[in-house]
Amino acid sequence: MKKHRLLSLCLAAFLWITACGAAAAQEAPSFIMDSAGYPVLPEPMTFSVLAATSIPEGPGAWNTPNEIPYFMNMESRTNIHFDWETITHVNFAERFSTLLAADDLPDVVLKAYGLSDSELVTQGTNGMFINIEPYLETCAPDFYDYCVKNDLLKYLRMGGGIWSFPYIFDSESIQMSKVYFNTDWLKAVGKEMPVTLEEYLDVFRAFRDSDANGNGDPNDEIPLGLCDTDNFISIFAGAFGLMNRGTSNMYIDAAPADASGNTLRFWRGDDSMKELLKMYKQYWDEGLISHNLYDSDYYILFDNFHHEDKHGAHAAWVTVSGQGMIDKFVAPDAPPKGPAGQLWSYISGKIAQKPGLIITKECDDPAAMVAWANYNYTQQGAYDYFLGIENESYVIDENGHTQLTDLINNNPDGMTVDQAILRYSIYPLGYNPSLATDETFKGGETYWTSLEGTERFHDYKPETVWEAFPLSLEQAQEISFCKGDLQAVIAEYEGKFVTGVLNIDEGWAEYQAQLDAAGRQEYLAAYQQAYDAMN
Repeated sequence: MKKHRLLSLCLAAFLWITACGAAAAQEAPSFIMDSAGYPVLPEPMTFSVLAATSIPEGPGAWNTPNEIPYFMNMESRTNIHFDWETITHVNFAERFSTLLAADDLPDVVLKAYGLSDSELVTQGTNGMFINIEPYLETCAPDFYDYCVKNDLLKYLRMGGGIWSFPYIFDSESIQMSKVYFNTDWLKAVGKEMPVTLEEYLDVFRAFRDSDANGNGDPNDEIPLGLCDTDNFISIFAGAFGLMNRGTSNMYIDAAPADASGNTLRFWRGDDSMKELLKMYKQYWDEGLISHNLYDSDYYILFDNFHHEDKHGAHAAWVTVSGQGMIDKFVAPDAPPKGPAGQLWSYISGKIAQKPGLIITKECDDPAAMVAWANYNYTQQGAYDYFLGIENESYVIDENGHTQLTDLINNNPDGMTVDQAILRYSIYPLGYNPSLATDETFKGGETYWTSLEGTERFHDYKPETVWEAFPLSLEQAQEISFCKGDLQAVIAEYEGKFVTGVLNIDEGWAEYQAQLDAAGRQEYLAAYQQAYDAMN
């Protein structure tokens, strides 16, 4: 907790209690705020919770998160006990839909994996979720102050309310993906870090044509390791002037023809996209990317390829898990320079995911849960939530920086970092109601290679990076209705273009017609309405 908060909490406790009670329309307050920022109930109270989380395995695996030190501490300090139903992220959507249909929701939904803004605003306006906005200023002052300072409330407010506590990236290094090159391979083929698209092509051809990994097989190198079919487009979109407001609004950016930036564009169907797809096809034809890319199990192959030292470059976070390769992959001095310049648009807004913690209509004391969630947005709360126990799972070094201990990074039982940290946190897979910073979040995004890459790419990011637009119920429904069909058309035609099943020039008009048939104009119009209303 920041020092300046201590005095104000102590002096203003009574005012907070009164205000929170008023916000909750209660006759009497249910809790007091102690000097460290914990909401303390006079008697133990149990809240039922559904959470999407990884399930730990091996030594020390918990039966419920109540055995994790963070939740144990929160219960001892607040008198708030959780009755858990934990479920894997793969099964969350089905389970959540079942509970909604049966009108059998828990008090709280934590880490609502994959829940869309459309579903969030729909269920909020339907009365299934509590609007937390009336409670924020008085019961969640740290969260509220952060949102006001960073002008985030307008992005969280949808359909007349704020329906959840979000996962916030308070770090440009976490917001910004980077491209990384295998420096051992560069040295082996005698190449420098590339800058222009022509230099990228030259380096990747050298990787392909040499035994760059030195294993004696000159044919097993994959010059550019893509983690999925969209990864190539994300890496090179900025060089073609696409995705020029970041990644937070799917397929939507600012139309270059309008200097004000207030006219939106469906960039995935823009003519510049055709040129990017031609480059994508060239990489496919020349064997510079894996031809397993469209296989259903490619995500497994990608990880295997990486650990077998078969990737010359990538734009994923697997570097951290690659044994003996953690420091090999380094970002270039600048992003790729293409026909539209050197824009690096592979960056999200601060609000990573909105449904981090949802309070449902079943909750008898929403003010107490709002105050409970607020602690996660304090500095100490974020340390506790993400890192666990100081001097056990993490340390603070002589420079004031947090570091995970060998218990996590080099677990004696052979667990991965994610499995080891599950003994202290349920943060893996995202959707965390907290602040991820360079100090609290210790994944690949905040490893030194990423931090240095951010410094190099910072000056090339878009001047304006959009958050996900707040949607009305009608806009959310329109976007949700069109999105699935648009995704299907994009996946089908881009796949055909890249693999050569359909000629790009000859099939482009057909592709445009199919995008319109899938609802491109309606999708764009709904986003334009949301943007105009926000401004």
